[in-house]
Amino acid sequence: MSSLIHLYLIDEDTYPANLTGDDESKYQTVLDITQQEGIRWQSIELNMRGFEPALQLWDAAAGNSNLLLVATFNFYPHKLLPPDADTSGTFGFFPAEMVQDFYSVMQQEYDFDIDSLEGKQIIQEIEQDGINEVNPDAYEMVRDKYFVTFRDAAKQNKSIAVIIEM
Repeated sequence: MSSLIHLYLIDEDTYPANLTGDDESKYQTVLDITQQEGIRWQSIELNMRGFEPALQLWDAAAGNSNLLLVATFNFYPHKLLPPDADTSGTFGFFPAEMVQDFYSVMQQEYDFDIDSLEGKQIIQEIEQDGINEVNPDAYEMVRDKYFVTFRDAAKQNKSIAVIIEM
């Protein structure tokens, strides 16, 4: 079953500095603000079994920080919710400063050859546990959508929010 991964451009100041209520109500508020005030920039239709390994490969090619993966699934503006928040879904967020940093690395690594020895080693590490399999087409789609979103957000000094519809 495919999921829709939406990448939004948004100004971090659109979100409040703090919220009251339980985790789920805060989560719903953050979702509502993003969908009302953000601009849906790119969408990816892909199942999680294709998306996660593709994102891991792009993260490894663009610096191997694991930050791309973590921030895509579990990071909030102004740290409005903790990483272990009890919510009905995931929310990803990249502050404008992080967007700038990632984009500069993404520019340098966009043409990373996944068929090179280094690329094959990275793929082997991702596939090592037998759960994930890297699909080259999924990788290219994720790389391209993330690259365009980070490029445009960097030019506009915007943050990026990630909403995944499962």
